[in-house]
Amino acid sequence: MVMTQRTEHVYPHAWAVVSSAFWRKYPNPALPHVEKMDVLSRFLDDRGRLHTARLCRCVPSNMPAWATTLLGNYSYVYEETICDPEARTLHLKSTNLSFRSVAVVDEVCDYTSVDDRHTKYTQTSRVVAHVPILAKALEEHWIERGAETAQQGLRAMEAICDAVAPPPSSCA
Repeated sequence: MVMTQRTEHVYPHAWAVVSSAFWRKYPNPALPHVEKMDVLSRFLDDRGRLHTARLCRCVPSNMPAWATTLLGNYSYVYEETICDPEARTLHLKSTNLSFRSVAVVDEVCDYTSVDDRHTKYTQTSRVVAHVPILAKALEEHWIERGAETAQQGLRAMEAICDAVAPPPSSCA
């Protein structure tokens, strides 16, 4: 069985602000499940797009406690990002490297400029568990926790966006 989860959000910020905030997202005390983010490679292609590959070390907030006992204290996620400043898009694909014999979790995120003041965020997660007896329970757990961490991520990004480009204050 395959389960999916989708999140959509429109940031009240220009794409340049949101994409800048994206690179500042981790490490972040508001997102304690991500302990470390290492850049593996980064290059500009001939069209001026920034390609980045990163390795994320996570603490197991997205796993049941019994699974942590069996599988260990950390998990790793591989992420590829293409940031296109001309098209004003940022496309991210990630997949878990750890516990793939138990489940595969793939995520796709897009940050797309709507206009000069708004950026649309779309996130889709796909979970496939490979343990027949526990597949449905594992998939439901990862989807539920994924939705929770997505909401935490949205709040963290909003805070970072506000710090990057504070909203104008009114003088009354």
